[in-house]
Amino acid sequence: MTETQPGLPAMPQQPLILASSSPRRRHWLEAMRIPFEIQVPEVDETPLLDEEPGDLVLRLAELKAEVVARRNPDRWVMAADTTVAVDHHTLNKPVDVEDAVRMLTLIQDRAHQVHTGFCLQRNDDTHSFVDTAQVVFRPLTEAQIRWYIATREPMDKAGSYAIQGIGALFIEGVEGSFSTVMGLPVERMGDLFLQLGLLWPWMGLPR
Repeated sequence: MTETQPGLPAMPQQPLILASSSPRRRHWLEAMRIPFEIQVPEVDETPLLDEEPGDLVLRLAELKAEVVARRNPDRWVMAADTTVAVDHHTLNKPVDVEDAVRMLTLIQDRAHQVHTGFCLQRNDDTHSFVDTAQVVFRPLTEAQIRWYIATREPMDKAGSYAIQGIGALFIEGVEGSFSTVMGLPVERMGDLFLQLGLLWPWMGLPR
């Protein structure tokens, strides 16, 4: 991550570019009333051999931001990537119902980690980090797991659950940022935006 430099030039009156199709990330920006537009990059998200979950999400967030920033000079681009990990195994989106059963069986009645990589870039000015939260799942029976999968909610979620949806019923506790589990580390993102002075032109806030 690059250090914040004093005296950065004021950002042009242009919206943030969100390099993601995630409705959860879009929700957070809308809730904070930060103007943005969406440009979804096409990148290969295949993990590298023996790549740790935290390294994976940081690399993908930086790659997504870089791809979009290259075609949008002088614009701020934000990207993020999230994965679930247990025992250093990465749990991405399930490929089918049985894969979702496998993931939910693995994480039930125990703690697992949710890693979200974040990157904010304009030209060659890049700021990136990984934020991690620990989530504890309640014990689940196979019938409960299959009922949940039948709702279809798990099928496009890392780790096969959505903490902001039905999956909240199965959460015993969260240590760390709830928003990180949803896919955007809002607390650390807001701190970075404030450091860089980006919220003033976007939101008209008093300095």
